[in-house]
Amino acid sequence: MENNTNPFNGINNKVSMIKIINILILNFLFMGCTVAQQEKKASNIYNGILLTRYVASKSTQEKERDTSKILYIHSTLGDSLFVYKVADGVMSEATAYSLTETNKGLNLHVKSVLSNSDVNEGLQIIFQDSDHSLLINQTDHYVLYPNFYASLKQQVKVKHSILSLFDFLDDYLEDYAIIDVYPLLLSSNQGRWGKNIQHSKITTLRSQSEVKDTWDFKYQYNSSGKIESIKAASADEVHFSKKISYLNPAAIEMTTYRNNEDRQITSRKAIYSPTKSIQLKWNDNVEETGKNLETEISITITKKNLGKVKSIRMTQAEVLKLVKQVK
Repeated sequence: MENNTNPFNGINNKVSMIKIINILILNFLFMGCTVAQQEKKASNIYNGILLTRYVASKSTQEKERDTSKILYIHSTLGDSLFVYKVADGVMSEATAYSLTETNKGLNLHVKSVLSNSDVNEGLQIIFQDSDHSLLINQTDHYVLYPNFYASLKQQVKVKHSILSLFDFLDDYLEDYAIIDVYPLLLSSNQGRWGKNIQHSKITTLRSQSEVKDTWDFKYQYNSSGKIESIKAASADEVHFSKKISYLNPAAIEMTTYRNNEDRQITSRKAIYSPTKSIQLKWNDNVEETGKNLETEISITITKKNLGKVKSIRMTQAEVLKLVKQVK
């Protein structure tokens, strides 16, 4: 019987199999590149928020009124933030915030866009799994509840979310020199009222002297697990307190007493809704004991979500054009 088996059939089958494998590999690589490009593209999508701030201050010496605008541009992933301040028709300040990973932890960089120089030394953030704590600048120690620690670590350390970090530090922004973000936090819909921090110890430097104060913060929560009060004290009769009252499901009243300069006492009262886009109002009473001066400051902030914007780094002309378009 004649054998019709072609000796090249096995070779052809192997070649065909190799082609199929190569095609599959190329498809896999193409899909991987496409996903990477999509992720990169997603990270380059920016959102804008515009706050209009009306300030009226009154003292025994003078009365002042001021209107300014603050433009926030942040990436969708939250890993970069630019803050532009506009007053009297010009861009007065522009600040860039970014988080980078180092072998010693995370570093928050704060840089002036106008002068291309550092605004301050920034912050160093270290997550410590052993006691579910955060160490800021080697001096400030926050011990968190495990669930919140895991969530904050995911947002800040893994995703580099700057707003999540600022949201966590909202009571201490003045000490960390990032106060320009404070109005955005108060007007946002973020839920910061849960059972987050067990206790903390923080060191601050007074602005008019070389005196350092060490504060022991205590946190009290209500039966629903929401923050009810924060209290801290240091030497020389300086202290900080904050009380949160939940008026109804949509409204919160916050009263704050801050005496961290021994010659300046600030009492603040704010009523607002973190779940609704309404006006944010707060009143500050500032007493300067050395000057025997008392000032009443009333602040009203309106918020406008701008949606997607083309770029996070903008020129003065681009900022002013965008601000003028908002009504």
